[in-house]
Amino acid sequence: MKNSDIFNNDFGYFGIRDRLDRRGPLEWRPKSVKTLPSDAGNDRSHESLNRIKKLRENIQTERDKQEQAMLEINKEISTSGLLEKDKLRAFDQALARLANRTETIELSAQSLSSNLKSVSILAESISSQVRELDVAKSRVVECLLRVNDLRDLRTCSENVVPAIANEDFEEACQYIHRFHTLEGIVAKMGTKFDLPGTGQSMKTSYETLQNAAADLKIIIETNFDAAVASGDTASMERFFKLFPLLNDHANGLQRFGAYLCRKIEKSCKDFFKIMESGGTDDTRRNVLYSDTMTMVLEEIAKEVMEYQPLIDSYYGPDKLLYLMEIIQAECDKQSTLVLDAFIKNRQFEQRTKTVRDYLRGSQIAEKLDPIALDVLLSERRLGEAPARPLSESGENPPKSPTFAEANFDDDDDELTEEERKDLQEKQKKARTERTKKLDTVLNRSKLGMRMQEILGNYVMMEQYYMQESVSKALEMEDSEESSLTTSILDDVFFIVRKCIRRSITSSSVDCVCAMINNGMTLLETNYLDSLNAAIRAGYPSTGWTAEAYQHAQTAYNVLQHGKSVAEAGPDMQKKVFLAALNNIRASIQSIITLKEGLMQDFETHFKQINATDKSKLENSLYQFDELSRKFEQMSSIAINKLSTAAFRPRLKAAAETYIDYSHELTEEQLNDFESVDPFIENFIGLLDEQIHKFEDVLLPENYEELLESVSVEAAHQMERVIYKCGFNHLGGIQLDKEYRQLASYLTNIAGWKVREKCSKLSQIVNILSSDSVEEAVNFFKQLETSSSGILTFNELKKVLALRVDFPKDKVKSVKL
Repeated sequence: MKNSDIFNNDFGYFGIRDRLDRRGPLEWRPKSVKTLPSDAGNDRSHESLNRIKKLRENIQTERDKQEQAMLEINKEISTSGLLEKDKLRAFDQALARLANRTETIELSAQSLSSNLKSVSILAESISSQVRELDVAKSRVVECLLRVNDLRDLRTCSENVVPAIANEDFEEACQYIHRFHTLEGIVAKMGTKFDLPGTGQSMKTSYETLQNAAADLKIIIETNFDAAVASGDTASMERFFKLFPLLNDHANGLQRFGAYLCRKIEKSCKDFFKIMESGGTDDTRRNVLYSDTMTMVLEEIAKEVMEYQPLIDSYYGPDKLLYLMEIIQAECDKQSTLVLDAFIKNRQFEQRTKTVRDYLRGSQIAEKLDPIALDVLLSERRLGEAPARPLSESGENPPKSPTFAEANFDDDDDELTEEERKDLQEKQKKARTERTKKLDTVLNRSKLGMRMQEILGNYVMMEQYYMQESVSKALEMEDSEESSLTTSILDDVFFIVRKCIRRSITSSSVDCVCAMINNGMTLLETNYLDSLNAAIRAGYPSTGWTAEAYQHAQTAYNVLQHGKSVAEAGPDMQKKVFLAALNNIRASIQSIITLKEGLMQDFETHFKQINATDKSKLENSLYQFDELSRKFEQMSSIAINKLSTAAFRPRLKAAAETYIDYSHELTEEQLNDFESVDPFIENFIGLLDEQIHKFEDVLLPENYEELLESVSVEAAHQMERVIYKCGFNHLGGIQLDKEYRQLASYLTNIAGWKVREKCSKLSQIVNILSSDSVEEAVNFFKQLETSSSGILTFNELKKVLALRVDFPKDKVKSVKL
């Protein structure tokens, strides 16, 4: 049946409509229902009835939907302007065209599906053939490689014997090296096959090359030993290069290392003769052993660095570690001779024991002169970087490929990006492993262990030198008239800086960190405690009561310590207090300068250290920041003490005069205060006079902080006396004028930051100058909503109570 027929038969749309028109609404006529057996039970009958009922309801629902659809269709047909017959004809034509187009699309889809199936079959066939070709190609390539290997094997076996006979050992060794690369392939293929194109078997070639390799090894060893004995450096290097081609790296390095050890021993004998004779320069006698050790280590490093390119190129960078293990034994032997002479002739062990006993608090311990000890500590530099040249040469990989890589590895350019990254990662990992092995070789050597022992004693002796030198500097404190600080500032920081920088020459991160810890502890205890003692003694207060107390204290000091009155008087105490205050402030900048200098030294001396050692140095430098904060806290405490002693009594007395004036003003009195205000002018004049006394005796930083502290004190004294007075509205206005004049002065001398610290006084003044209680309360609410609120609600009511013209009941009933 075609698609168009469904619209023309009785079962189509128009057929249903004609039937509905002829018969009216459809009626449901149930078919005859079979009777259930009597034994089915009432439950089954009841269930069947319910199901029939639901079916009837569903049919009725569908019937209603059908009738509604028919009504809508008739409505649409009736509203059209065409005749019903024309409408039907146009509708049938549209449906026919749609059916034809659908049939065409269906046929096209079937054709496309058939074509796709054909293409899929062809693609599968081609893919299987390509796979077979790839397998065949890989096998052909492998066969060609094997053929080339067999040709190489034949070439090596034919040419190696003539090359040995002609003493062309380089070419012969290259044939043997190529044979070693083919040895595994020959073992897999077996040695029973004949070589192509010749009557020679693989077994014959294999035996020929093995015998040639054994002969070459004996020849190269003999010639190398002969070149060493005769001192023929060129021949020695020639045969030294051939050991790697025979896969005999260890033998070549062992023989070459023995040659270098004999050479180092011969050079060191000359150095020891100079050391035993007292040196060639009398000005360097104090560092004789340090210079000798330096020459020994430089000689060893020179030998290693001279032959490093040769070893890297022909043996590989990893083999340099093996050579250094051999040389390290000779280095231990020669450097131990210098260390033994140093310990014996400089009495290092005896002095170490004396210092240890003294630090432990032994009563019978002798106290060494730190100046004499300074010479010994300076010469301790004989252990300066004993392995640095060796370490740098061992850590740096060769920049050029090795001899074997240059001749037989030609596939680097064909690496993919991923393979290149993997290769770089492996090289990085190899460098890390090489560095670890090098550290193990150097640190576990005899010289390394001896130097660790000496460094431990050095840290203890350096600590003793630092303590004693700082103590002597504190005892010899002196001041110059042109300087605001005393001599201990420069002396103490010079000593600490000298000791820490001297420890850097040891190239030991642990030693440097230990000295930084000792230096920071010394600055925090001995030095800061000495300055704090002068701060605790205080600044002499002003006023007759304070002077009486001060004279009594002076007399007590004379009786207790035997000091003269002039020496222990208030003037001397003021001078000592101000000098200590300036020293504390200047110490902050000295700490920062010391830290920056050490950071530069670390960048110079510790360029190549691991992450752990770098973290140790950074953590040690954090101590400078913590110590700087402690000095800043002590400076603030001292400034507050100075403000309290030198300014509070006078400011308090000057502020008390404010109570003597009436603050319930009339218009006439307010106008009089406009021209002359005796209180605020006297108050500011006294404050200015006292402040300028300290401008020339304090460092600029201390003076600025003092101005800030005095400004806060002046505001506090004004707050105190305001609570003792009563104001009317005009008195509040006058107070506002006085506050503005005082705030302007304080801002000029101490900066705008003072206004924030005097904000409480400003809020009190604003409340007292308000026109009404409501205005004051609204102002307080604004303060609460902002971040500048300082006054509490109780303080608000207390300030409002100072206004005598505000109703008391209204003030008491204030609520927020």
